[in-house]
Amino acid sequence: MKLTKREHQIAEAVSEGLTNKAIATRLVISPRTVQGHVEHILTKLGFTNRAQIAAWIVANSAEVPPNAP
Repeated sequence: MKLTKREHQIAEAVSEGLTNKAIATRLVISPRTVQGHVEHILTKLGFTNRAQIAAWIVANSAEVPPNAP
C-alpha cells in the first residue's frame, strides 16, 4: 500500500520514536492533524500500533517515497 508524501514523513518520524506533539512541531502542523495521519497510516497498512509502523519503515527503507525528486 502506498502512503502519501505527508504520511510517509509522519511514518518516518514515528519510526524515530517521536510523539505526535514532536512530529507536529517538526512539520509545523497540529498534533490533532498528526493523530489523524497516524490513524490513516495504521488503517492503510492494516496495523494496530506505532511499533508496526516503525518496523514497516525499516523493512521498506530502500523504497523511495511517492513524489520524491
